[in-house]
Parts: sequence; structure tokens; C-alpha cells
Amino acid sequence: MNNWTPNVSFEPIRRNRKYVPNLAAQQAESANNYLLLNRLMGLLNEDREALFGVPGQGQILLTETQRSPYTSFVTLVGLDRAEWLQVPQLDVRMYHDARMAEIASIDGYRPVAGSHCRSSRERHADEKQQINTYLGEWLRYCLNVGQAPLRIQR
Repeated sequence: MNNWTPNVSFEPIRRNRKYVPNLAAQQAESANNYLLLNRLMGLLNEDREALFGVPGQGQILLTETQRSPYTSFVTLVGLDRAEWLQVPQLDVRMYHDARMAEIASIDGYRPVAGSHCRSSRERHADEKQQINTYLGEWLRYCLNVGQAPLRIQR
């Protein structure tokens, strides 16, 4: 008779556990995005627009659509739609008092809340963190690769 038992403990898999966002990481990413976007805001002209080229991506139009003492609403949109990799339209809300920036919508679709129920839609639990990380990566790319300001022709 064999009395050997494995020395492994089995824990139940919790599939319906509510996602708890990492607030410190989200705030750090939003603060970093604010600083990066503020650097690009220095390119704005008197019409609150800036057009710059990004190699391999074409022309990007940065527009400040709303401004108040505590918040701004900024849009980044790629103008060259013939490219194989199209830049989505990023609508960003900047909080000047908190010095944070986060995505308000991507191509007109609002992102989900920081903590949400996954069962209603097939979305990632940390989708808000992912899209704000994408914003930071995109802003770093615009600043590092090349931001040659172009004249806006009307």
C-alpha cells in the first residue's frame, strides 16, 4: 500500500474576483502623461493648435479644444489616413490642479472606469491603465523621435 501524498496545496481558482486597480501606478502614469503633454503644449500657436511631423506616422494635429482654470481638453489626431498604421484620435483631459492627464476617449469611444465588471463586456480588467500607458508611450514617441513643427495652412 502506498501512503505517499504530494506536498502541494491546492487553492480554489477565483474567477469572479473584482479587479482592484493599482491607484498609485495609475496616478504616477497620469502625472507623467501631464508632464509629457505639457511639453507638447509649448508648440501651440495663438489658435491653440500645433501641427508636427512624426517620422513614419505622418502629421499630428494637437488642438486644445477647451480650457478652464483647472482643466483642459486636448485632442491629438493623425492627419495622414493613408498610412498603414493609423494613429487613433486621442481626446485627453488635463487636470491642472492635480497635474494629471488621462484619456477621455479614443476615436470617440469612452474608456471604461478604473474598476468595472468584466462580465458585461469582453474587456481587460486593467483597460484604463493600459490606455493611459499607451498615451504615455505615444507622447514619449512624439517627443523623442521628432516633432518638427509645421505651419498650419488653411
